[in-house]
Amino acid sequence: MDKNINVVINGVQKIVEKRKYSFQEVIILAFGSYNETQSSYTMVSTKKNDDGEKHSISYSLGDFIDMKEGMRINVDSTNKS
Repeated sequence: MDKNINVVINGVQKIVEKRKYSFQEVIILAFGSYNETQSSYTMVSTKKNDDGEKHSISYSLGDFIDMKEGMRINVDSTNKS
């Protein structure tokens, strides 16, 4: 049985399945689509540990993100010319 959890992506609360998501899947959750020709995407997740301390992780293409309740993810896209 799949369990849904609450996460915040780019400041917007979303209900997602509790599972691992590919880097591209999280970009789709953030922007609605994934553009392979996009120059660069950056992604950082923040979650409080059991002791209340914030824990941040940076992700890149090829990574998988294990979605957890209350996780906050910020995704940016940049086009460098």
